Amino acid sequence: MGRAIALGIAIVFAEIICVFGAGTACAQVGCIPRDATKGSAQEQIVQRDIQEAIDRRIEELGAKDLAALSREVPQGFTLHLLDGTTLNRAQAIEGMRQQLESVLSIDVNRTYTRIECLALMGNEATVYTKQQYVRTVPDRKDGSPHEVITSVRHRETWAYSKDGWVARHIQEIEQGPTYLDGELYDQR
Repeated sequence: MGRAIALGIAIVFAEIICVFGAGTACAQVGCIPRDATKGSAQEQIVQRDIQEAIDRRIEELGAKDLAALSREVPQGFTLHLLDGTTLNRAQAIEGMRQQLESVLSIDVNRTYTRIECLALMGNEATVYTKQQYVRTVPDRKDGSPHEVITSVRHRETWAYSKDGWVARHIQEIEQGPTYLDGELYDQR
């Protein structure tokens, strides 16, 4: 139905920018929890459509299809990282390119982005997501494969346009732990 970019950019930056911090999610706005039966029919449809768009992006990410991911990044897109850095469209696409080149494979069966809550305001939706990104990377010394799992929470602004729902702005609000080959990894 619509286009989406949240996973393609945001989950890629979960590894590129590894900054630990605390944040909150749904309490910040009047969101409709993901599994709630409350909310209007329109809110439920919007949440379903955005989740379906995000899920399709996981497949494109797994295919390491930078061209498809890049086409989905709208003009004026911004990504605000926990450390205060804001990336524009060109910087986000370059970050995706570098990330996709650095991974051996992406486990699409264990990588996910789930909508935790959504607040609809006309043709714009504020969406809080939780993401888990599972990939295999080469060892820097000998090239042997290692599994890395990261998680992150975002506050995302989605807008409805002629192309469907697109993520216009993503803000990191919480970086979760990193696991290397199943063990908690302290990056400090």
